[in-house]
Amino acid sequence: MKKIQLEFPTIDTTLTATLLEKEEPELTELLWKNLAKPVKLFCRHPVSTGQEFSAAARPPRHPVKTGTALGRNKRMFCEIPPGSVNYSVHGGYGGISLYYGPCTEPITVSGAVVAKIQPEDMPNLIKVGETVWNHYYLLHTPIKMTARRHP
Repeated sequence: MKKIQLEFPTIDTTLTATLLEKEEPELTELLWKNLAKPVKLFCRHPVSTGQEFSAAARPPRHPVKTGTALGRNKRMFCEIPPGSVNYSVHGGYGGISLYYGPCTEPITVSGAVVAKIQPEDMPNLIKVGETVWNHYYLLHTPIKMTARRHP
């Protein structure tokens, strides 16, 4: 059972998530491959979607073939349960989204849910989501996340 870590150094918090290899084999394999080395991402929070935020890596310097959209189980924002980790492939590395509470938009997300946050990490996921919101909209300071394979 493969796991990943999502680290937020600004608030000294690390979350652990278990990959859903049976549900999304291609996308989890790609994420695992892309995390051969830790990846630094910048977090951003939408205004209207609900309790979800995403993180994107710096785009590559050279063009990268992104292929087709992956994800066996497409869902709308409003169907994704809290504690879910979504991965979508675009611009080379792709983006990771974390759901820390309910979302209201009936719009299909890119990618698919590839991991679940450990139940004991849910209070910290909520803390991280609220911190990203506060930094993005109130303080206008960046929150960075480092994604890596769990040792």
